Amino acid sequence: MNKKVEAYIDSHQAEAVALLQRLCSQKSIAATGEGISEMVEIVLDELKKRGMEPVLYETGGNPVIYAPMKGRSERIFGFYDHYDVQPEGDEALWTSPPYDIVVRDGNIWGRGVADNKNGIAAKLCAIDAWLASYGELPCGIKFLIEGEEEIGSPHLQSFADAHPELLACDGYNWESGYKEEDGPAEIVFGNKGLLYVELCVRTAKGDSHSYQAGIVPNAAWRLTHALRTIMDPETYKVLIPGFYDDVRPLTWNDYAVLEGDPFDEEGFKKHLGIDGYINGASGKEMLRRLYYEPTANIAGFCSGYVEKGVKTVIPAYAFVKMDFRLVPDQDPEKIVQQLREHLDRNGFDDVSIIVHSAQPAYRTDPDSPFAKAVKTALLGLFGKVSIHNSDSGTPPMRIFCEKQHIPSALFGGTSAATSNIHAPDEHISVKTYIEEIKMMAAVMEELSKI
Repeated sequence: MNKKVEAYIDSHQAEAVALLQRLCSQKSIAATGEGISEMVEIVLDELKKRGMEPVLYETGGNPVIYAPMKGRSERIFGFYDHYDVQPEGDEALWTSPPYDIVVRDGNIWGRGVADNKNGIAAKLCAIDAWLASYGELPCGIKFLIEGEEEIGSPHLQSFADAHPELLACDGYNWESGYKEEDGPAEIVFGNKGLLYVELCVRTAKGDSHSYQAGIVPNAAWRLTHALRTIMDPETYKVLIPGFYDDVRPLTWNDYAVLEGDPFDEEGFKKHLGIDGYINGASGKEMLRRLYYEPTANIAGFCSGYVEKGVKTVIPAYAFVKMDFRLVPDQDPEKIVQQLREHLDRNGFDDVSIIVHSAQPAYRTDPDSPFAKAVKTALLGLFGKVSIHNSDSGTPPMRIFCEKQHIPSALFGGTSAATSNIHAPDEHISVKTYIEEIKMMAAVMEELSKI
């Protein structure tokens, strides 16, 4: 990459860390609304400091921030990020308070440092480096920063439909990406879809004394029996008829990109404190399941008395939250219908379904000029890249990219498998955060050449 820009980034690491600390010290919980307005003001302030004129778009939920800046080239580098974060959970489980953003053991610790305020900060720092070094950017950029990603981006589709001209660009960096501290730079050209539902059942008007357990129906047992019909306990295959019918067959390239994947199997097992992966999966088979296989997951189950101590009751109401990670060609609406029919067929027509989020899987073009610019830039920085056709998570990439065929990729390299995203002690390495800034700066330069 440009040596002058790189030197600026290296000599201004303290300012880069301080910027991330400022962004992350402000709570911004989409699920509750806590700190959202304050966070918006901080982001607007940082954008204005760089000479941008950000525009706030109301959505019916938390606003979307739009901020463009022209560059020497007519090419436009799109930045999708989000300023909201997950709730911090039990603060007692954090080594240091989640919003006291500290540097310790070569890492930056706190809520949002890896998901996704690092992405906002890194791009701002890359802009600083180019402006300080040359007084202009090598290409145009535009920020589109939402505030509801952590609750499924419920208003992003309506925003995208209303403002397609704001979305247009030559390619997006999609909220940073992944990189182990000493591993290759990773580039991801797609993601799984997501269907998030809540299953609920009521068996009586209210809880009753458990001495009646021989005659009064129990909602927790009722829902447990329903769940037993959804997943095979031996194979972990989903038992809903038709669930796998539309799964797109894997290509030779899908398998080929698994070669040399930097995922640290043993290290991640140690980090999680588990003895092994499901059914002893390892190697390519483990990676195939991670990236390419649809799943059905129980995210939470609640019923009856769950406080400390003893209360002998028969629960009258139970609910479970489930997420289904979907792969290309699976339609979330069709899966909901299949789930409904499956429950009815097995005698569970009393179990209701609430749909909280539905997002199809998405793949972008890994051979687009934008994708080639990203690969060239990262190869120049690190000498090696690791390509993924799909991420195992579900960012809302399709909403921005599908209609206008805009290429997009997750890259940036701050988050590692052990970064504790969405969990206590979320953290990133200072080293990889600085590398992320360099990646953004290098791709700006490379994109300007196409």
